[in-house]
Amino acid sequence: MKRRVFCSTSVYALAHQLGMQGAIDEVKRQMDAPGKDSLPVVRTLTRLRNLDAEIQLHVDGGATYIGMARSRAFHEAFKTGLPWISLDDDIECTMDAASAMLDLICEPEPVARIIVVPYLTRDSADPRLTITLPLVRLEREWKGYKLLTMPAGAGAGFGMVGMNRLAMEQIVEYASDEALTWYDPQDAEKKLAIFYEELEDGLWHGEDSSFFRFRVPSSVAVEALLVGTVLHAGVPLNLATL
Repeated sequence: MKRRVFCSTSVYALAHQLGMQGAIDEVKRQMDAPGKDSLPVVRTLTRLRNLDAEIQLHVDGGATYIGMARSRAFHEAFKTGLPWISLDDDIECTMDAASAMLDLICEPEPVARIIVVPYLTRDSADPRLTITLPLVRLEREWKGYKLLTMPAGAGAGFGMVGMNRLAMEQIVEYASDEALTWYDPQDAEKKLAIFYEELEDGLWHGEDSSFFRFRVPSSVAVEALLVGTVLHAGVPLNLATL
């Protein structure tokens, strides 16, 4: 039986070359005929599909504000009733990482769970990890997959993040506040600004940090995947070494 999952990505850079609709059409073309010149995200999506996943794909071709794009994607994912995998266009992962992600978010388990995939930043001179490893590590294995529990409120880069339905439902309930409601100018639909950026004690939290710090309730487990290899803009990271 195929596992159904909602996947989203934003192709802002490609839209600069081809225009918004052109970029979306190009992603669809690559998905139909993936190859060595395909975008990293297309290679990742192809691996998910080759693992017998039925993918409902959402491609944002023109968002200049990443927090708005991610909030739109969450909204569309939530409407489908499916678990969600958010992917940046320059993220690629190996088959074992893709398989672990699918198993972890599609398994009918009574645990609200977000899975983050660590990766290295683009800085070739000093690449940095997109999670802060906790001083006291709490690791566990689930079906052979090694996971690292992240402290409550700890942020992570949103290059590859998956969440199951229970997590999404608890986030919506926790964040359902009129102050977070916005009307999307693209379709005039009322949505939650799940990735709205926040200021706290003089610190500016980006969209990913704001999400984990202010929108994810403590009832939702956030775990880092320590299986496989992930590449960010071609820079590899062996997750098992973390």
